[in-house]
Amino acid sequence: MKVALVGNDDFSVWHFRGGLIRALVSRGVDVSVIVPAGNYRVAIESLGARCLNVPMSRFVTPASDVLLTWRLFRVFRRERFDIVHNMTVKPNIFGTFAAWAAGVRRRVCLVSGLGFVFAERASLRGRFVRAVVRTLYRTASKLSDKTWFQNPDDFDQFVAERLIPREKGVVIRSSGVNLDTFHAGVVPSESLSALREEFGVPTGNRWVLMVAARLVWSKGVREFVEAAHRLRGVHPDWTFVMVAPPDPGSPDAVPRSWIDENQSENLIVVDRFRDDIQRFLASSDVVVLASYYREGVPRSLLEGMAMSKPIVTCDSVGCREVVEHGRNGFLIPVRDSHALAARLDELMRDERLREAFGRESLAMATELFDERLVVREVLSQLYRLDEPLAMVE
Repeated sequence: MKVALVGNDDFSVWHFRGGLIRALVSRGVDVSVIVPAGNYRVAIESLGARCLNVPMSRFVTPASDVLLTWRLFRVFRRERFDIVHNMTVKPNIFGTFAAWAAGVRRRVCLVSGLGFVFAERASLRGRFVRAVVRTLYRTASKLSDKTWFQNPDDFDQFVAERLIPREKGVVIRSSGVNLDTFHAGVVPSESLSALREEFGVPTGNRWVLMVAARLVWSKGVREFVEAAHRLRGVHPDWTFVMVAPPDPGSPDAVPRSWIDENQSENLIVVDRFRDDIQRFLASSDVVVLASYYREGVPRSLLEGMAMSKPIVTCDSVGCREVVEHGRNGFLIPVRDSHALAARLDELMRDERLREAFGRESLAMATELFDERLVVREVLSQLYRLDEPLAMVE
């Protein structure tokens, strides 16, 4: 059997779908990963998959989108895949069109959050793009067999807007987290000390950490920075650390000038890509994501939970899936730096509460978000690999 995973960047496929790739390879499946050229080809191939590079723009570009469809069609027709699994907006739409035209027998998709395109406060151009994307999604769903949603809110919205028939969707919460890779004690103490030295964090200081995939407003950048300012004098022995690479092409991008203007001695902004997030999480005492972006289920929060960290996040789509308020963390209103500062202040003052929340985070990660559980559901509900191949048509 031949399966293709189609994504818009190689790091995300390697980092988020590595467990799925390993599970497929262990079953004797021939796996190909189709992504734009990047730095993670060798890492993907080390999992046992082939890596095929196809150029792909993240943003709406009609001419290149037509070319993308044609390029994917040629790859699909040449390789004769049994299953094509598209991920993110462009592969979900144009990859589905191409797979259908190439005669691929089973075509499935992943909606891992609706993102900026579906933002409620979009500009006039944003609303136009959303209307186009909705039309394309509605057409693509007619040609796909199943779509995986990572939270029930996204699924319900797609059904309500008639972008997909209810019977064609399935909710499998999150991508899961590898509990063998992310756990307390996984990072040596000398590595944690080196990280502190790299950023000049005093040895005795505790960390509040926020990891965002991109430096955009809707990830809660303003709220995190304002909370750091509010608590600066109250908790001088705490450092706020935000890891968020820039996203200059996004209309939601945070200007570097704003970060510079709002710096303070208790705030560190790491605005470049890091592949050692484990070290940051292991160093942290509280993990935060003040996002009102249309998340799927934020991976950074799952990884924090697996490493026994208390969580503070927004009562928003995707984020609310990982916190039971008062059990493993706190849910706060969106765009509310006062509420964020108040909940952080509560945790900063109470080590026992942090420890109790951390234990519950690990319990929830183990019970609900173990990557092996998610992969099992994907193989069964999306790929139908528990059925005879003749049924996958």
